[in-house]
Amino acid sequence: MQVNLESFRRLRRFSIIGFTALGALVLADLSFAQQGGGAGSMSPEQRREFFQSLTDEERGRFFSMSPEEKRKFVQSKRGGTGAKSSGQAGRGPQGRPQGGARGGRPGGGRPGGFGGRRPPTLVELGEVTREPLIKIIPITGRMVASQRSDIAARIKGYVARVRVEIGDRVKMNQVLAELDTSRLKLEAELKAAEVLQARAKWKSAQAQVDLQNLVLKRLERLRKSAAFSQARYDDRRQEVVKAQSAVDEAAAALKRARASRDLARIDLKDASIRAPYSGVVLNKHVSPGTYVNAGSRIVTLLDDEHMEVEADVPSDRLSALKSGSKVVLRIDRKTKIQATVRAIIPDENPLARTRAVRLTPNFNGNTTRVVPNQSVVIDVPSTSGGRQVVAVNKDAIVNQQTGRVVFVFMNGRVRPARVEIGEAFDNKFEVLSGLTPGQKIVVRGNELLRPGQTVRVTGKRGGPGGAGRPSGSAGGGARGPGGGAMSALPPEKRRAFFQSLSPEDRQKFFAMSPEDKRKFVASRVGAGSQR
Repeated sequence: MQVNLESFRRLRRFSIIGFTALGALVLADLSFAQQGGGAGSMSPEQRREFFQSLTDEERGRFFSMSPEEKRKFVQSKRGGTGAKSSGQAGRGPQGRPQGGARGGRPGGGRPGGFGGRRPPTLVELGEVTREPLIKIIPITGRMVASQRSDIAARIKGYVARVRVEIGDRVKMNQVLAELDTSRLKLEAELKAAEVLQARAKWKSAQAQVDLQNLVLKRLERLRKSAAFSQARYDDRRQEVVKAQSAVDEAAAALKRARASRDLARIDLKDASIRAPYSGVVLNKHVSPGTYVNAGSRIVTLLDDEHMEVEADVPSDRLSALKSGSKVVLRIDRKTKIQATVRAIIPDENPLARTRAVRLTPNFNGNTTRVVPNQSVVIDVPSTSGGRQVVAVNKDAIVNQQTGRVVFVFMNGRVRPARVEIGEAFDNKFEVLSGLTPGQKIVVRGNELLRPGQTVRVTGKRGGPGGAGRPSGSAGGGARGPGGGAMSALPPEKRRAFFQSLSPEDRQKFFAMSPEDKRKFVASRVGAGSQR
């Protein structure tokens, strides 16, 4: 027990010594950082002014420097050598500084053009507009195939061969299956022989008619002679009529034989079951050896190249839709195409109070593959016209304790305007009071603005009147601690990005160059989207 107590006392003594040493190191680091090249430590006001004069990028680099680099950095920002020379020039005979500059610091403020102040806040402007209030209502629809059918046999017989499998893509008139044709070929030959027989009978009957007409003509030449017999002449005329009837009967038999032959040929042709259109085989209903009757299903075929969209639209939303109207069709989060209303089915669902609307999508060479029954979203406008309202971008609205305000830009400064908002539509708010169309308003960088604050606009190199700092990116400047690397991200994603970093990663980030920051942000954001 006494040994354990002695160990505990030693451990406590070593802990106190370690913490004391660590605190001494921290204090030494701070004192070194506060010294401006031997000019003495800075007062709290000077330290606050020094840090406020730094940009976010410079502040990030400062915290990652070694104590020696911090001293040089503070010396360069506070005047450095110029401060020393200035101090020496202002010393009296006794070597004491003259004038009000503390530690020999020149009174001109820090270099940079802002006199020791922070540069104007970088903002992005928008405009108050007057436009029709049209709400976009998302309606879920589905892709439907223009053609889907069960391909059936036209004749009866045994299935000799099935040439396709489920999932095969086929073209129009491609053979899908074949029936046994041995019996059909014999029947076709038999019908062809019957045609030859009927043709021979017809020719024989026609020759008999010619013979009877010849005999009748001979009798007519004997009409004036004593050998002429009227009874015999009349009998021969009847024979001619009878022979002509036999010719007509033979001609009819010939036509019947030809029709039977043609039907046999059609049956032989129908033994090969072909695709009536191009598509994909969804199901196979027979196998070789199966006996099928006329009308039996062979395969199920789907035309997936000609698709339509069917959506059940509420009846009170149909006022903005008519045949030929254009709407936006969203296949997925990234793909948007245009669709044309083809027809509105005049049949209402009494339970859901909806009507089916058929639309034709316009892919325009889009390679996105869609399948039947795939869900899509149709952006249906609430009305075809809409009342005219004053509108602003949603990002321009700032929620404060006293209410909602919008910062109006004028002559390089901003002023808050209290607004009353109405309905939301298309990423905008209706403004009921407080703004007029044409005013310039702040839509980005308005979270921490103050009344009358000087700002600089995205895309300009300096602030109003030439004040300002060069932008950190080609697009007009870096907003926030991330510089140009973060300017492309919305505020929500920027906030989520910094929250996802560990303290060590955050420290490294602030010490990076703008190019390294862009690469770091791209890698982190890209990895997050893939997850």
